[in-house]
Formats: sequence, C-alpha cells, structure tokens
Amino acid sequence: MSKQIFGYDYSNNEKVKLFFYLMVGGTGALIEWALVYVFTEQCGINYLLSTALAYFCSTVCHYFATNALVFESGKRYTKGKEFSLVLFVSTIGLLLNVLLMRIFVGGFGWPLMPSKVLATAFVTVWNYLSRKKFIY
Repeated sequence: MSKQIFGYDYSNNEKVKLFFYLMVGGTGALIEWALVYVFTEQCGINYLLSTALAYFCSTVCHYFATNALVFESGKRYTKGKEFSLVLFVSTIGLLLNVLLMRIFVGGFGWPLMPSKVLATAFVTVWNYLSRKKFIY
C-alpha cells in the first residue's frame, strides 16, 4: 500500500515521512501537554499520573495517524504482532516519560510544563527510532 498525498507517492521518501511524523507528533504533543496541564492544574491529579494518562491518550491517536501517514502497517508483521510491539515500545516511552518528569519536577524542582516539553523531546526520539527500526 503506497503513501500518497495530492497524487504524489511518497512511500519511499524518508524526508516526507519524517515531516509527517513530526507533524503528527507535534499535534500529539500539543494534545498531551494540554491534557497534562488540565489533569494536573485543573483536576488536581498528581503530575506523574497526569503524565501517564496524557501519554496514553496521545499514543492511541498517534498510532492511528502515523499508520495512515507515515508507516506501512502490516508490512513487516501481522497487525496483531505490530500492535503488541507498538504497545511495548510505547510502554518504554511511558516509563521514560514518567521517570524524566520525576527527575525534572520531583528532583530538580523545575516547573511542570517546561519539564513536560523536555521529556517529550527525549521520548519522541525514542519512539521514532524504535518504531522505524523494530516495528515498521
């Protein structure tokens, strides 16, 4: 199945795929940051639980969007195995996210949102490289 936009086939164009990955990821990050803020500041949920909940919500959206725009789902593994691998990679990303937030906010005393933005940057690199290398 080829990846196309406006009739242009970008299936083998890694620069276009990276652009779409960053676009989808950027949108997911904005959603994640907004949810962390709302869960923590408006709902009074602990920042670590807020981080986990927001990461989960954005990961589900991200999975479907990147399959539509970036990666060729089902190409390397069956859809079931592929989804299991995405869950595994995402779980590691979640653990990294929570650990970094614990270090930045709990350890260093940094403000919530700048810490979340920095943690997101680290986890985005993990997610992209691990999905590209091990899953798709």
